[in-house]
Amino acid sequence: MASQDELNSATQQALPSSDNAAPSSPAAIKHAEQALSNPRVVALNNKRVALESTLTELQSQRASLVAKTTLPSGLAMPVDWSDEQKEKTAHTNANAVIKEHIGLLHRYNEIKDIGQDLMGLIADQRGVRIAEVMEEFGLASKD
Repeated sequence: MASQDELNSATQQALPSSDNAAPSSPAAIKHAEQALSNPRVVALNNKRVALESTLTELQSQRASLVAKTTLPSGLAMPVDWSDEQKEKTAHTNANAVIKEHIGLLHRYNEIKDIGQDLMGLIADQRGVRIAEVMEEFGLASKD
């Protein structure tokens, strides 16, 4: 049998009323007990609780990261800035770092492609496989 707190919680979630009052009628109590005995409702409620916990944890982590964030110059953010200003600046800085990393990855891939093309030309000129040329230059086949 469910406890009164569980009944109240289940009733609040199960009943469409906006006042979320404790069940006062026997029908409401019976409905809440049925909701608690339904495995699907219980599973969904457990999942909701887990997601709310995850959300709280992520919000805490975000606040911690924003607090640690510095200005692009490396200086701490001004203490008189609002939390909204600090979050906006942290978000802008993070996006700038990501954009820079993506640019560097593109540059790396272009240089790698040129190197592979050159090794292909060398292999064609010598009449050997590309893997042999890569081995000669000290590269593994997965490099």
